[in-house]
Amino acid sequence: MAIDKFGEDLHHSEGCTDCEDGLKRMNDVLKFIEMEKNQKDSQNSSETNSTHSQQTTDTAAPDGGWGWLVCLGSFVINFILDGTMFSFGVMLLTLLEYFGESKAKTSWIGSVLLGLSMILGPFVGWLLDRFTIRQVTLCGALVASCGFVISTFAQSVEVLIITYGIVGGIGFCMMFIPSIIVVGLYFSRRRALATGIAMSGSGVGTFVYAYLCEALLNEFSWRGTVLIMAGIILNCVVCAALFRPLSNEAVKQKQRNAKESKLYDCVHCLDSNKSSSTDLSTKSKDLYGGFDGPRNGSVVFNSTSALDRRTPACYSFIENTSYRKPKRMYSSAHALNRIDNMNFQQPSVLKPFNPLSRKDIYYSGSVRNIPKSVSSSDLSDSNNTEELSDFEIEVSEVKAASCCSCLQKLGGTVDLSLFKNGKFTLLLLCMVLWTAQSITLTYLPDMAVANGIPRDKSASIISICGITNTIGRILAGFLTDSFHVSSTTIYLVALTVAAVTNFLFPLCYNYLTIALCSGVFGLCMASIVCLRTIVIVEQLGLKRLTSAFSMIAFFQGVAFIINPPLAGFLYDHMNSYLYPFILSGTMYLVAALACATVMLKHCISAKDTSKDNISIVIESEGTSTDESLLNVL
Repeated sequence: MAIDKFGEDLHHSEGCTDCEDGLKRMNDVLKFIEMEKNQKDSQNSSETNSTHSQQTTDTAAPDGGWGWLVCLGSFVINFILDGTMFSFGVMLLTLLEYFGESKAKTSWIGSVLLGLSMILGPFVGWLLDRFTIRQVTLCGALVASCGFVISTFAQSVEVLIITYGIVGGIGFCMMFIPSIIVVGLYFSRRRALATGIAMSGSGVGTFVYAYLCEALLNEFSWRGTVLIMAGIILNCVVCAALFRPLSNEAVKQKQRNAKESKLYDCVHCLDSNKSSSTDLSTKSKDLYGGFDGPRNGSVVFNSTSALDRRTPACYSFIENTSYRKPKRMYSSAHALNRIDNMNFQQPSVLKPFNPLSRKDIYYSGSVRNIPKSVSSSDLSDSNNTEELSDFEIEVSEVKAASCCSCLQKLGGTVDLSLFKNGKFTLLLLCMVLWTAQSITLTYLPDMAVANGIPRDKSASIISICGITNTIGRILAGFLTDSFHVSSTTIYLVALTVAAVTNFLFPLCYNYLTIALCSGVFGLCMASIVCLRTIVIVEQLGLKRLTSAFSMIAFFQGVAFIINPPLAGFLYDHMNSYLYPFILSGTMYLVAALACATVMLKHCISAKDTSKDNISIVIESEGTSTDESLLNVL
């Protein structure tokens, strides 16, 4: 059998002189490598100790610095998106006059835009699993802008539903979700403040866009207004450029050290087991070849001189921790040790880190204010995931994730077992029903015009909702952080008051009363939206936040699409805005009842838990007393 020199010496007992010389040379080289490595470690030990705390800080969210520019970019995106979507009620008046279609049919344009901005969350999660936040947001801005530009050539409502609603909604969703989660990546300790600033762009945008749309409609036609909006949306490209990936040098250094340690352990094992021919052959293959596959020969070198030429390459590998394939050997050795099936061990391939894998990514409050009901394991899991926030994960994790179902591949955020949880079902019902806000914002300007209020003043009603929306977000955060008021309690009060204001809207016949009710409704709407994730964590825990929020957002998107056309259908058949606003008020009222039921279940479960803890303490005390008595006896 044709084998090389090492193979003959290792597998036969005679002719060991050359083998001993080769082993001596190898041992000398390995000792030199060990000596150099120990010297390098001793030189860098002080630097490692001094920078350990700094590296630990680097793995966490920066909580400032460039993060404030990221917060600014998220603010501008929310300003543009929510301003465009919630000001559609002002544009609806012009579209009804231009196309002469029914309110139910025309309202599909804005409802599809609003619904798709939330219903496509799994699709955006799939994109974030393959691309960075910056890339997804930038593409979303281009898609939405193109959709709006094409809408200017539409000759029917059906075409506008496709171009303005569907295409624009896809682009909006690709910007909306990344703009939310990117703030959570850059902020941890100051997340509540940063998220409040970023999300306040929604209220400011609603306030500004109502006046802006009315002014543009008076100066240009609806086509010119949509074209100008398309140009404004392109500003989101600049905002996307601010969402640069976090650089995590500590994690990368940890990965490099792991590779170096693994290789050095292999070298050390080779040195200690030089007497074993099988181990030597295996370790030499792992150290110098890095390939695994059947071959005709047993070892890989033609002579001991080849070892001398390969040792510097190996040492360079240790220094640079980079993968290098074996050099071509002599033709004879290459023929003897031919690889039948080339199966090189590939290095770890890095891919964009999916931020949706973090359990706290949607949490809008400060991580320090997470309720005590959240288990410590949830927090530890979240912290472990946070250490990988350099947008890179190993291929081994991707392979593990590939075993999930198709639904989990679309963002990894679907957990159907949540439907077995009574609290989640009630929260889902509650949060889907408060999407009735789209009915109010869509038809409030038209109802004001029907009551004899001028069109310019009817547009200001939406602006009032926008400015009180901004105030309401600040007020809700202040109550929960400073006075530690339960988020679920604020949620219940806001839903109840919103139901009352919707029942009162049809009874308001002058501008003052409509403006007053609109201001109150804006406060309620802000509290309901901004406390959504905090209520989920308060009731379900941090571990289920991402799955619960993603599923709730999906059903909310469906409701946002259906609600305005359904209310328009009621108006077209009843010829009165009484019934659409009764529908909206009823939806808010049922949502308040569902929220009250959640609070009741939470209180009952808390009492049961406290009773169980008391019984456990009593039993433990009784056991200790019995043991002490036995010891005395």
